[in-house]
Amino acid sequence: MGKASHEEEQFLHAYYNLFEINEDGVKDLSHSAKEALKADIQKDLKSQIAQEEKTKIIGMRFYIQWASVAAVLVLGVFGAYFYKKQEININLKGAVKSASSQKVQDISPGRSRAVLVLSDGSTVELDAAQNGMIAEQLGSAIKKIDEGRLVYESLKSDQVNTEIAYNKISIPRGGEYQLTLPDGSKVWLNSASSIRFPTTFSKTERKVEITGEAYFEVAKDTNRPFYVVSAHQTIEVLGTHFNVNAYDDEYETRTTLLEGSVKISQQSVSRLLVPGQQSLVGDGGSKPGINIVPADLESAVAWKNGYFKFDRESIQSIMRQVSRWYDVDVEFRGTIPQDEFVGKIKRNSNISGVLKILELSDIKCRVEGRKIIIDN
Repeated sequence: MGKASHEEEQFLHAYYNLFEINEDGVKDLSHSAKEALKADIQKDLKSQIAQEEKTKIIGMRFYIQWASVAAVLVLGVFGAYFYKKQEININLKGAVKSASSQKVQDISPGRSRAVLVLSDGSTVELDAAQNGMIAEQLGSAIKKIDEGRLVYESLKSDQVNTEIAYNKISIPRGGEYQLTLPDGSKVWLNSASSIRFPTTFSKTERKVEITGEAYFEVAKDTNRPFYVVSAHQTIEVLGTHFNVNAYDDEYETRTTLLEGSVKISQQSVSRLLVPGQQSLVGDGGSKPGINIVPADLESAVAWKNGYFKFDRESIQSIMRQVSRWYDVDVEFRGTIPQDEFVGKIKRNSNISGVLKILELSDIKCRVEGRKIIIDN
């Protein structure tokens, strides 16, 4: 227990030797780059092997393509790989040659894109707008400070406003954006997401509504609790860091807490989260329920930090993320693979890098226009 078998040692040596290959167009890394990357890979593999033993999964097959997606692997540290109930299969050179012979149509990754809807219903395409003042709404000046970042600055005034004006930011598929709210709270919005908020918060509370996925760093204000409302739950906080995944096409709403504390409420049921925990909330129905589980913090906020991290995820889950970020449709034909995937890939990679790695894991992918077809 806790020690690599003879086959696992052979696998690791064979993988490390891949860095020395310089045939078929594979380029060597510098010595320092090799050593740093090997150390990272060894650390992650040891962790995965330990988890493998705990869950009694028999074997692991790790396919990797180096020549065509070397940049993906260097930037992301790891390619995608998966667990299967079978003997370990080591064929790294063969995987390199096989993948280099396959051509995948390229689609660029997402970028900073968003649409701002002002209180009068007019819209602003933020990715096309110049930096500087965008508009002035009731109690706030709206400024685009750089690519992908919008800030609401409260205007000093002796007047007491009783009227409430609301703005909305919508992120299309293939987009992401950052927002600073009037109270100084920061929000990161993922693809296919939105947030609706007042241009000035009241003196008693701060409330926003979201769809999709958002990461919050809420400014502390003990006199005004902060509420995040989504389709199936409400989150109450005073000041904290957390991620909310509330996509309609996901099976549950997931709230992951990194700092502070939050209260999750669904109908008449409430639960408290502490850092390192994640709540899972279904659609409620006649029996509302909130399940609290340990969180993989890195996986929860990987999108915000610029990469995908798959932690024993199904191909359906992976392709939902791919669909949103690359603005593509996904169609499954034949038998849907039941394997669980683990890995990291940079989100600034073209879609070819993601699909080639999946193909090396026995997933047959092809691109038709802006549709990805999984045909196994």
